Amino acid sequence: MKFHHRLFRRRGLTENGDLVKVEVVVLVDDNAQSGLHAAHGFAALINCFYKKEEVKILFDTGPDTTLLNNALAMKTELGKVDVIALSHGHYDHTGGLLDAIKTIGRRIPIVVDPEAFSTKLAYKPALTYIGTPFQPWQIEAAGGTLVLTVKPTLLARGVTLTGRIERRIDEPSVKGLYVVKDGVIVKDEVPDDRALILNVNGRIMIVTGCAHAGVLNLVDEALRLTGANSIAILIGGLHLFNVPRRKAEDIARELKRMNVSKVAPCHCTGERGLEELRKVFGDSCIPLKAGSTYWLSFFA
Repeated sequence: MKFHHRLFRRRGLTENGDLVKVEVVVLVDDNAQSGLHAAHGFAALINCFYKKEEVKILFDTGPDTTLLNNALAMKTELGKVDVIALSHGHYDHTGGLLDAIKTIGRRIPIVVDPEAFSTKLAYKPALTYIGTPFQPWQIEAAGGTLVLTVKPTLLARGVTLTGRIERRIDEPSVKGLYVVKDGVIVKDEVPDDRALILNVNGRIMIVTGCAHAGVLNLVDEALRLTGANSIAILIGGLHLFNVPRRKAEDIARELKRMNVSKVAPCHCTGERGLEELRKVFGDSCIPLKAGSTYWLSFFA
């Protein structure tokens, strides 16, 4: 299937057309099923099934060779990936990118915010670079075609990478992240943070890498973009690991109030966040790890 690239310019998410089923395969996570490698980071293969064809989207690439090791162990065919999308410019989501491109073995679009290539830093305890390990020229030389966008971007029928997420809801700000701007180290609000929104016959799935913009802001953005009144499933890192317990509880309850039906947390959600999500969502909280698979179709 040809790669479709245009900016999404309307209020509602592009019509789902004939997207009838989606499979999310977690390839990299902080936790892993037996026989797979765990690594701090996230990567998922999104298999989109249409009436007459299939599209494979690689969303994030983990921190290193864990992506390739797990893909090989799971017999996942990275060589058939059609497009790569990156949630933001931290190493734990971009470190496996060159390996992925080389494994795919042909020129492939890499959709990402230009801010992902800024100089991102943290104190661990000394000043440490935590940004994308590769420069744009290295990605292009490896076989990637950078598609630098800041607005919602259509990846395939029914699949959109959000633009920069509007921070309309007051949520705990990201702590300990910095970036170089105009020769000065300042707090990084991670404006490049983005997520996937998939429309499966009117059922909306969100897949996020870290939700640095705030998970409530992300859900709000998805509802506004799609015009939907509910989210079937929210998958990925929800960045609740360093949020006070009471605030994590408030966020979980607000997600429920916003008509999120199911949550499938992993990566940076943290044990505290997972506990509060389980209290609110019960069996509709489905923790994922490397090796996990989640299906969404019109019927289930």
